[in-house]
Amino acid sequence: MFIYLHVPFCLSRCVYCDFYVVLDKYGGHEAYVDAVCREIDLRFASINPLDFPQGIQTLYVGGGTPSLLDSAAYRRIFQKLNQYLPFASDAEITLEANPGAQRSEMADHPEAYWACGFNRISVGVQTLNNAELKKLSRLHAAEEAETFIQGLQAAGWRNISLDLMYGIPLQTEASWQETLRRAIALNVQHISMYGLKVEENTPLETLTTLPMAKGSYPLPEEEAIVAMYFSGLSTLAQAGFRRYEFSNLAQPGFESRHNLNYWNNGDFLALGVAAHGYWQGQRYETISDIKQYLNNPLAGTVQDCPPAEQLENAIIFGLRKAEGIDIAALEQTFGIDFRQRYADILDRYTGTALILNGHQLRLKESAIPLSNTLLAEFLGDA
Repeated sequence: MFIYLHVPFCLSRCVYCDFYVVLDKYGGHEAYVDAVCREIDLRFASINPLDFPQGIQTLYVGGGTPSLLDSAAYRRIFQKLNQYLPFASDAEITLEANPGAQRSEMADHPEAYWACGFNRISVGVQTLNNAELKKLSRLHAAEEAETFIQGLQAAGWRNISLDLMYGIPLQTEASWQETLRRAIALNVQHISMYGLKVEENTPLETLTTLPMAKGSYPLPEEEAIVAMYFSGLSTLAQAGFRRYEFSNLAQPGFESRHNLNYWNNGDFLALGVAAHGYWQGQRYETISDIKQYLNNPLAGTVQDCPPAEQLENAIIFGLRKAEGIDIAALEQTFGIDFRQRYADILDRYTGTALILNGHQLRLKESAIPLSNTLLAEFLGDA
């Protein structure tokens, strides 16, 4: 079983963020953990543990800033899950954290989270350039992020992932390469490399549409952003990182098993306010309102995911992986003749954007910037 838990608490809202967050100053940690434990009881009431002989294979705690909850809170949640399913002996248990969360237990005692069961941590660094951090309204400085990661390593963490962004306001190729150089020097095991997306109804959307003036947020040109993506891949490859998905690179053996389950279109249970789950042919979303969630942890929406949509998802998510998709496995799962069904797409794109090697179909790395257009073609034919 694969499980995602959303923890919404944050010290502040970053200008680019469109996730559901709750400012930490309002408190409510204990009540939230109580509600999560009730949700676990309710969701597992319809789950047969015998269907999951391997137990819990991954747990990913995202946010928000999940490291604002103390380790005792996570012990409660882990104990509640263990009432229904044990964690596998090799379970991957990931915690997201921010270097700027100075008031948390994580800042002073990162070993406490390791001791309670976490064995992987994903740190929201974003950039190691202080001017760029200010434009993103991040609370930490670059030097604080480096010190934070070094403290994690001193506390025993050996599976550390960094989130980095390119396409940030004021960012140049030179500053991007300097961020990568400093990130590589930290000797971490995994780097997620995301292009900044200006989401609707965020402060960043407003700031990036202001006239060019003092205080404005000019973004790099699209051509420069694409160049940053490919130069990032090259720099990280030279440092031993292998790209296994569009935006994710790892040292050998440190790929995120939890995220690979997403890209393999696997089932996962989602817990917490504003969490999105995919379970037994249905997609569900818990309500994005913490007060209502505390009253009814199952409040939200459920939508059937018919076989045609499942097939589309399997193709689109699968082609995000560097290894691509196994055509034979898709044909067996969905009872289709893949080459016949998608003959037109294969004829037009094989060799230029797609590589077909036996039963394996993958996207050429050079075609990744155009992937949205190409993958949309599969939506029309599925």
